[in-house]
Formats: sequence, structure tokens, C-alpha cells
Amino acid sequence: MKAPSLVLVTVFATVACSGSENGVTPGAGGAGQAGSLTSGGGSAGNAGSAGTAPLAGTSAGGAGAGGASGTAGQGGTTTAGSGGTAGASGAGGAGGGGGGGGGPSLVLPIMRGELDVLEFGGLSFAVNPSKGARVVSLKLDGDELLTDTTANPNYYGSTLWTSPASDWVVPGTFVPPPVVDSNPYTTTVADAGVITATSATSTANGKQFVVSKIFHADLAHQAIVIDYGLKNTGAAPFRLSHWEVTRVFPNGLMFFPTGGTPKLDFLKQPVQVQQAAGYTWYDNTTHKMGQGEAKAGTDSPGGFIAQVAPHQTGDLLFIKAFSPVGAASAPPDHYPIEFYCNDPHTYVELEDHSSYDEIAPGATYTRTVTWYVRRLPSGTDRSVGSAALIAAAMSAMGK
Repeated sequence: MKAPSLVLVTVFATVACSGSENGVTPGAGGAGQAGSLTSGGGSAGNAGSAGTAPLAGTSAGGAGAGGASGTAGQGGTTTAGSGGTAGASGAGGAGGGGGGGGGPSLVLPIMRGELDVLEFGGLSFAVNPSKGARVVSLKLDGDELLTDTTANPNYYGSTLWTSPASDWVVPGTFVPPPVVDSNPYTTTVADAGVITATSATSTANGKQFVVSKIFHADLAHQAIVIDYGLKNTGAAPFRLSHWEVTRVFPNGLMFFPTGGTPKLDFLKQPVQVQQAAGYTWYDNTTHKMGQGEAKAGTDSPGGFIAQVAPHQTGDLLFIKAFSPVGAASAPPDHYPIEFYCNDPHTYVELEDHSSYDEIAPGATYTRTVTWYVRRLPSGTDRSVGSAALIAAAMSAMGK
């Protein structure tokens, strides 16, 4: 299947759903600080600061509420308590109508048949609540970046699993739990550009939890922000990681800042990567049809994966951005960044994992990922080590 000529960039950030970090994003309130850990439970968190308005004609988010008492997770990324959620994703001014700011406006309605769509400035992002709140489309000016059922009837678009996979994989098979991956999610939509989806309760290896996904439009940065939540609904603490799996067309070029030594031979066909300019590069045209599936994994200090998708009207750059995770903090038998190519070579997966943190009963562990899509100027060097591609990725993320 021929890939469209596009470039993708994805950015991630790991935060506590109850507000363990103080970051303030344009149009969103700041997350509340995590409560300190004490023998009798954590102390109440501090309130987050109010967000600033991203564009004229939009409003700033309110301050995030302080986190309630609870135990602090590893690294302070997991906390109990309901405060601070507004700082992470309940953004005032994230959507609405940039009336006079000169920026893109959100196109309404968001609910369009069976899909919920965030559309602004040439970008279109679609979620199907009835299919695990899966992201089924990501387009720039009509050019699609994500695969559909023609690439594979089950593995298409972008979804969230939990890791380690050993929690739920039956030996000899690979079937993600339907409650997490493909069953309907309860979904609400706000005209401000926020889609909130919640799964039914899932159980894996004795761990009982609910998955939430909050998608919202960041008009100021022309990006999509996704907050993935894992809420412990059981009676005992457990460790769990978010595992975002995004499927793009084959024959693109992936790159990310080089970390430790990658593992290139998870499956039958070894992955061929190259190191250049401080980055690891994977040219998927090196994958050989009929010689088996391929998968690799590594850590990376840079906090993003970028994918160039070729297209006749100008390649697209897709970026997923996030807080980097060290190899020692990855879930068992996984790496912070992984990538996979199927055989017969109809799709490639860009995968990222959060740290393997403990989640207390009643607490929610949140991972935030930001997606950027940009059109590359005609003639942009898309070879391994391209300074132009690195610069384009940094520019998209505002670095």
C-alpha cells in the first residue's frame, strides 16, 4: 500500500491527573501540585495557576484546583485526588471562535454522525467513540496520515493499550482487551473543543481500572492535546503504564533523539536503523516484504517521535511529543519508544510508553501527548540526518 507523502510529529508529557505538575498551557489552567507523602496519606495539593488566553477572542482557562490528600506515586507522577484536572485538560478558551485573533477557529459541530471531529486551520482529527474512542483519522488539507481498515481490519488508526502486555496477552495470541481497545466508550462533547471518553471497567492480571481519553484542540499551537487516564478502581495499588499505538502508512521516515542502545530484533525481521546528527532514523523502505514482522525499541531523551509521510503535494511531518521516560522506568519487557512494521507491509506503528508507576486505589495516572502535523516545503531534504527535518520538528514544537 503506497504511503501518502506526509510528515508527522507527536509530542508527549506525563502528568498526574490530579495535578502533580505545575505546567500551564495556553488556554488551560495550571495543574495543582501533588500533595506530599506522609504515613497517614498525602497532604492536600496546591492550586494551579490560571492559564493565559492563547488567541484574541478566546478565554483563559481557570486555575486548577488543589489535589486532594493521597499517596504520591513514583516520581510524583501519580496522585490520588480529584483536584487539578482542569489544569491538565479542562481548557477554557481551547476551542471557541478566534474572533479577531487572526488564528484558526474550531469548525462546529464536533459531533458528526458516529464520529467526533476537531477541525481547524486545515487540520481534521476524528474519534470514533463506538470503537474504543479510537482516533480514526488525522488529516491536513485532506491528506490522511492514519491507516484505516483496508490496511488491517483490527489494527488501524491510533489507540491506547496498557503495558506490560504480559498483563493481558494469552500465549500464542495477541488480542488487546476489547473493553480498552474496541468496545464503546461513554463520551461527552463540548463546543469549546473538548471530547471526553471513558471506558467501562477493565481487569488485567488482577488490576482493575478505567481508561479515560480527553482530546482537545490547541488552537494557539495548531495541535491536538490528548490526556490519557488510568484510574485504579480496585482495592489495592498496582503498577501500570500507558501504551499509545499509532498506525501510519508504510515507506515513511521516522526519527527521534538517540538514547541508549536499541533492541532491533524483537520479531523475525530485524529493524534497520541509522544514527546521524544525534538522532536515530528508521527508513521504512528498508523493510523487506515477505520476511516477517519487525519490531524495535529504545529509550530517547528528546520526548518526541517524528514521522515523515511522502505526498505529491508536499510531504507531511507528524510529531508525537511527550515527557521522556528513561529505560529503567519502562514497563517490564518494553521500551519507552517502540516501532513495529507488519508483514505484508501495510502499516507501521509509532508506539510510546509512560513510566511504570504505582497507582493507588481511587487515583488516576495521566499521560499527556501532543500531536502536531505540518506540511514540509517542496524540495525539503528528507534523507537520513536531514538538518531541515530536524529544524522543522523543532519549529513545530516551538523549540
